[in-house]
Amino acid sequence: MSQIPMKAFGIVGVVAMLGLNISVLAFFVLWKIADSTAIGHMETESSVDPGQMLPNSEMMWLAAHGSVLMLVVLDVLIIAGLVKMAGAPQRAASRNQNAYSASDRLV
Repeated sequence: MSQIPMKAFGIVGVVAMLGLNISVLAFFVLWKIADSTAIGHMETESSVDPGQMLPNSEMMWLAAHGSVLMLVVLDVLIIAGLVKMAGAPQRAASRNQNAYSASDRLV
């Protein structure tokens, strides 16, 4: 594959990952604000009113924290893959150089 499509693919991938990071973090922040506000309204000075809580708050908590966790895992895997890909040509070149030097010793 030529370099131009690979660079374009890399730019599109970076933009997509940035968009995914921004959208997941925005979801988490908005959920956190809504949850904190609901808890603040629920806990008045006189009593606790569970009717003020967000509906399905446990599932939303799992979704918000799970999405951030999966995003972190995906980012780590992508960064590890990029580091491995960047190091692969250097390692291949050093292996070829070592193979040539070993064959020179046999002669």
